[in-house]
Amino acid sequence: MFHKQKGFTLMEILTVIGIIIVLSSMTFLVLRNYQKSQDLKNSTRDFIGNLKLAQQYSVTEQVKYAARISILNNDYYLVKKSDPEEIIASFALAESINFSSQDGLVNDEAVFNPTGAVDFAGNVFLTHEQTQTRTKISIKPSGYVTWEFVE
Repeated sequence: MFHKQKGFTLMEILTVIGIIIVLSSMTFLVLRNYQKSQDLKNSTRDFIGNLKLAQQYSVTEQVKYAARISILNNDYYLVKKSDPEEIIASFALAESINFSSQDGLVNDEAVFNPTGAVDFAGNVFLTHEQTQTRTKISIKPSGYVTWEFVE
């Protein structure tokens, strides 16, 4: 006479729990790296949005506006280039994001003139502290702004 087994053995339960733990840890690592990547993308998009805001103010009011970068403090300002200059707004980058460098901009400013173009074209680089992932924000002479991940 055979006795029918009901339920699972201890070994089967431990095997399933082990598989769940391995899959959970892998998923956690992937999600953590994804979040860091999203922080950099969000900071980049926020900065670009504020560059476009400065450009829009310049065209609308027919006065120069600038996005002034403070590389040491990891923040930036929207500045009306009047006499005297007026700081319209200040913005801080996310906690783990830094301005790593810029090239082409004079006095760390992207200055938009009343036509919507910039006085000096250039690039701004943002870096994530932990992953060292970087984005390059390019400000073209026409005022057109693009960005990309760089190595």
